[in-house]
Amino acid sequence: MTDSVFQGLPVWSCFPGSPAERAGVKKGDVVVLANGQRVETMDQYVAARALRTDKLELTVLRGRSMLELLVADLPNMSKEDI
Repeated sequence: MTDSVFQGLPVWSCFPGSPAERAGVKKGDVVVLANGQRVETMDQYVAARALRTDKLELTVLRGRSMLELLVADLPNMSKEDI
């Protein structure tokens, strides 16, 4: 298995106390899927995020492990908010 299989959107930081941090998202994670959609760019993430307003289902790569995380209590956001 090569690293290219796990292309995704890297998490550069996670605000303390944010819904993402409470769900377990950590700096260094790589978001591979958001709400079931492949994510490699911020535009793809924003589009996937827009599919649901109540929660965000993430598949992230952390080290060599794939994790399923559920981000709840999402604020309304646009691309400019990210």
